[in-house]
Amino acid sequence: MIFYLARQPIFNTKKVLYAYELLFRDGFDNAFPAIDSDEATQRLIENSEFSSGIEALTGNSKAFINFTEESICSGLPELLPKRSVVVELLETIRPTDEVFAAVKSLKEKGYTVALDDFEFSPQWARFLPYIDIIKMDFRLLSITQIKQQMSAHKGFKGDYLAEKVEDYNEFSEALKLGFIYFQGYFFARPEIIQRRSLSASQKVYMELLEKVTAEDYNPDEIAAIVERDTGVSYKLLRFVNSAFFARQSDITSLKQAVVRLGQQEIRKFVAIIATASLGESKPNELTRLSIARARFCEQLAQTDHRYGAEPGTAFLSGLLSKLDALMDDELEHLLNHIHAGNSIRSALLSKKGAIAFFLSTAESIERVNWDSITRAANKLKLPEKDLIDMYQKASSWAASVQN
Repeated sequence: MIFYLARQPIFNTKKVLYAYELLFRDGFDNAFPAIDSDEATQRLIENSEFSSGIEALTGNSKAFINFTEESICSGLPELLPKRSVVVELLETIRPTDEVFAAVKSLKEKGYTVALDDFEFSPQWARFLPYIDIIKMDFRLLSITQIKQQMSAHKGFKGDYLAEKVEDYNEFSEALKLGFIYFQGYFFARPEIIQRRSLSASQKVYMELLEKVTAEDYNPDEIAAIVERDTGVSYKLLRFVNSAFFARQSDITSLKQAVVRLGQQEIRKFVAIIATASLGESKPNELTRLSIARARFCEQLAQTDHRYGAEPGTAFLSGLLSKLDALMDDELEHLLNHIHAGNSIRSALLSKKGAIAFFLSTAESIERVNWDSITRAANKLKLPEKDLIDMYQKASSWAASVQN
């Protein structure tokens, strides 16, 4: 499933990017859809933070996100990382005691809070010490009215953001008035972005994938996630009881499975099921190809120690090499989202190192590029026949673990 959003940049006085405002959309029409504001906020958060991650959408800049009265009072902003978000209170919010308590709590927890399209009234006076940014609409208010509003904001120590600035004269006026941030068509129109939305189960698998690709691998964290998902637990027991491992006795508990498999195999198991789940809407061949590459790279790392490639990292790199095709997103965004380690990033993004060479060898075999296969075989000091046979065995292995 594809979700859409618009993002509009926000700049500082030097016209340097400060943040983006994220706006929910339901297609390529760059207009707010005909849905309830609460639903729009919820869907924006679900599809951005819990699918691709807000930081992947903003390039690690802050994201201004609109919140309604109900979403503020229900604690919805706290689902988002405080370092990444500016909690923007819509102009329709009433200055009630409940809203005041929620805003104060957010500020005390370290969130940045902004008021959207703000026009001062005495009921808002107690809020001002807890507000970081006030946005003022240059289409709704004249310069005289804006000056009056700013004079009325006694007790406000934060910054002003000029919204809907459409030409240089308005930008110049805003600078003279003391505005620090600027947003509007003078700088850039909202840009439509589309991303793939994840199901609830796929989000679990993304979390697992993050844990196994991180260089500070922690098996206890992985076990805790597996334990809370019945489907993953069942697949783990099937995996460890398969003919692959030729156990003398069946494994009957999750704890026993984790102990028996050990770190390397648990890491492999999690990576395989996560990749398969994330590619469930794609052709099976794409998942099989990812697993075949993983096994092939792992075998090369085990066979040829001259390159110093760690087999587990080689396996994970091969498995993630088609993640962009499985997820319909840029590979760099996805690797940032799962916090993949430097060794994997180097192999997949920079195309450097032994693992990158192993992957290019796999691609040459897949494309039946005999010149490249010959060069790779010579470099690996293997007969071409053995190299191709190794890939074919990896492909058979991939087919067996998918069943």
